[in-house]
Amino acid sequence: MLYGKWRPRGFDEVVGQDHIVTTLRNALASGQVAHAYLFSGPRGTGKTTTARILARALNCANISHGEPCNACPACDAISRGAALDLIEMDAASNRGIEDIRELRDRIAYAPSDLKVKVYLLDEVHMLTQGAFNALLKTLEEPPPHAVFILATTEFHELPATIVSRCQRYDFHRVPNDAIVGRLRFICEREQFDFPDQGLMLIAVQSRGGMRDAITLMEQAVARYGPTPTVEQVLDALGLVHDERSETLATALVTGDLASSLEIARAVADDGVDIARFTRETIDILRDILPQLLRGAPTPGSAYARVVEAAKSADVGPGVVAAAIQELAKADFRLDPASPIPLEVACTASLLLPTLAQSALAGAAAGPAAGGTGQRAPRPAAGAAPRASEGTLTPEERFMKELYERCKTANVRLGAKLNGSCEILSMADDAVEIGFYFEFHRQQMETEGRALLEQQAESILGRPVRFVFKQIDRQPVQKRAARAGHLAEAAKAIGAVPIGKAQP
Repeated sequence: MLYGKWRPRGFDEVVGQDHIVTTLRNALASGQVAHAYLFSGPRGTGKTTTARILARALNCANISHGEPCNACPACDAISRGAALDLIEMDAASNRGIEDIRELRDRIAYAPSDLKVKVYLLDEVHMLTQGAFNALLKTLEEPPPHAVFILATTEFHELPATIVSRCQRYDFHRVPNDAIVGRLRFICEREQFDFPDQGLMLIAVQSRGGMRDAITLMEQAVARYGPTPTVEQVLDALGLVHDERSETLATALVTGDLASSLEIARAVADDGVDIARFTRETIDILRDILPQLLRGAPTPGSAYARVVEAAKSADVGPGVVAAAIQELAKADFRLDPASPIPLEVACTASLLLPTLAQSALAGAAAGPAAGGTGQRAPRPAAGAAPRASEGTLTPEERFMKELYERCKTANVRLGAKLNGSCEILSMADDAVEIGFYFEFHRQQMETEGRALLEQQAESILGRPVRFVFKQIDRQPVQKRAARAGHLAEAAKAIGAVPIGKAQP
């Protein structure tokens, strides 16, 4: 495979990770080598490749300015996969406590063919809690002849005790221009002739993953030979443009729900890959968002018609951002041919903002009447429910969304948000959250902060900081029946009841 053939052999060939390469080179040149490294980031961005280069540099007999020579016996053995003292372990399949105990017992032995034993644990987040505990002491104080390199795509699932014992390096998605440059380098060596636009299409489709980009290029060559056209690259990537994606984007920004549902069903009926069609629509909306922020279409923009439609409908960037958010949630895994996820996403993007505005208007009535900003007391037993009882407050809606997202990302930490806390206040840059139990507060503050702030930024569209407090749980009063709350919500967005006289 091309990816294996053109895997970087030195730090100078690693693409798009200059902040990491520079730091590692300086550390190797000065001899300031850590005993444990943590490489985290998206797949295909060079974590394992950089780990192997680091292993060669640690054992190279002729290292120069932090670069391995790739010619000495140690470099050659590591490159061929024949070095006994480079131990690569896939934590996804060796995740138990016995596997780590065996590793811990073997680490005391001196290296047999290298200067330094290097333990590379890939997908380390897959280890069990018992395995992490068994690794802790060894990771903190390994023998001087051993170095650990941990790699993961799911940093938020690692215990804080593990992270604190490593030097952490965050790998970023590779910029499209850097991917194109590397692909062009490979094309020159392999005698491929790709148009620049074709290479850029591959880079965009790879979503910042260098490995994916090389694989996609190889896929295009396998189908159309070494000199494909732009149209052939599009076809190989499954990106033949469907003009209905632009029509759907226009319907979403102008609030035409009926047209958006018709398009979703027509696309599914035609046998089009509806998940790919949805992503294409998202790309269009992402393209026009900065143009709406600037207030004018980009000269030569392919989607000027969508921008003009949004301006004519007096639509702001918030509507486009809401559409992007809802379409991105569409999950086609259960039934890839069904239009239902796209239909639900279109409906949610156009109707939920209206419901949210109604909820915000109801929430604003309380502070306007002289609220103090403190938690509102629950109604006394037997008291009538509040007028807004049928809809969630903005804080409750945010808390519900935060719980769902955190639960998906980390079941253990997400469970701490289920009925054990509440939002006390929300500001532009801070969210104050109160926990009913002190041990929940402590655990979320030490282990869950990064997860909460990451998911909150995704929900709110801006970075926020969490302030954790321990509060007393207020007595839960029996709520009155919520009869008619769906009808009230429907009326709020313009629905008209039928089958009975109007009041």
